[in-house]
Amino acid sequence: MKRKVGLLLAVAFGAATVFLAWRAYLNSPVQQLKREIERLKKEGEPVSVRDLVPPVPSHLDGTPYYQQAIAQLGAVPERALLSLENFLSPFPPQPINRAEIARALQMVQPALKTLRHAVSYPHLRLADWSRFEENPIAFSADIFPHFARFRRFTRLLMAEAFWRKQQGDMDGAMESCVIALRLTRRLGDEPTLITFLVQDTMFAITASTLKRLLDDKDASARAYWALLAELQAFDIDCDFVRSLQMERVTELALCNWWMSKPQSILIRGVIARAALEMLACMEQVLAILRQGVPYDWATLERLRKKLESRQQPLAFLGLGRELAKTSLETYLKSIPKAAQFHARHRLAMVAIALKLYRREHGRYPENLQALVPRYLPQVPLDPFDGKPLRYQRLKSGFKLWSVGPDLKDDGGLKTKQWWLKGDMVWTAKR
Repeated sequence: MKRKVGLLLAVAFGAATVFLAWRAYLNSPVQQLKREIERLKKEGEPVSVRDLVPPVPSHLDGTPYYQQAIAQLGAVPERALLSLENFLSPFPPQPINRAEIARALQMVQPALKTLRHAVSYPHLRLADWSRFEENPIAFSADIFPHFARFRRFTRLLMAEAFWRKQQGDMDGAMESCVIALRLTRRLGDEPTLITFLVQDTMFAITASTLKRLLDDKDASARAYWALLAELQAFDIDCDFVRSLQMERVTELALCNWWMSKPQSILIRGVIARAALEMLACMEQVLAILRQGVPYDWATLERLRKKLESRQQPLAFLGLGRELAKTSLETYLKSIPKAAQFHARHRLAMVAIALKLYRREHGRYPENLQALVPRYLPQVPLDPFDGKPLRYQRLKSGFKLWSVGPDLKDDGGLKTKQWWLKGDMVWTAKR
């Protein structure tokens, strides 16, 4: 009898142990991560590179022409390229040699001609995305080199625009700006956070040059319409959300890559915990960003403080949270830059609409509502405070501004450090 009882107790104890072990397995960070990924899939969220960068048909892919343009640019002497960038500068460090500029522009024309053909295609695939999930760390080192070349292409197009202006071809100058803007848009076809920030930089170069081009000269209505159409084709919210979705895909790929290594068996739970923390934070951030600008700055600040206030008594147990915190801080720092991108874009769009209005009416309007609906579908809102962009008609021009990152309307005050104090301003002297 005692033997049977002992046997029954042993069986019960074994069953309980197996049950508890099974429950622990199901509730382990690794299994929780698998369930979370399945949930994201069911909700239609991208969880792999293919979801965000699917293969494209060859007749829609401009990649071969981008590669050709980059190779052609590489054959141009660096001195010629630097002379064009010097020509573009508002405060050139060296005197401008017009004959040298003309020769340099002639040298870069084959590359620019090929680039113009490349941007006529809707897609580009300069990165070999098939290698991403094999080794995301090595892949990340390969994707970025062409960014510097695209920034250089933007500066060369702007130098070409200035040259065209000096030759009396303002419509040609506007066409150079259109190509630079289209190149900026095309770059978003391979979304990463760094891609988005490079897009912002390229747009800033084009917008600042456009202001200088139009400061004392005018283009035709046809050129303005083409420029306005290209500006209206931008979808900054979509590009930004996709870039952060790719960051989430990258984080997941890195976690899977590390957990697949035999030497990681003892820390797989820590890696999975980091991924879970990252996914939870990213979901909150994306929910805010999908609402569009103006972003909910108060909620974003509360989210940042909440993450900072979390404490773990043991550093090892808190590693996942620290990794997630580092990622989130990077994403949060990119959000004001996205708002600045929106502001530059909206200021440029309204400025061109104002130029068009003046072309057709001989004067600038009293208010921005006069631009609706012929030139703009509605008056764009300030991406920082959600109010209409500020506008003032001047005696011989206009002033247009956003309140900027400090969220304070300074009446169109333009400062060198506008990201700290003052407004983001677009002025026209005529």
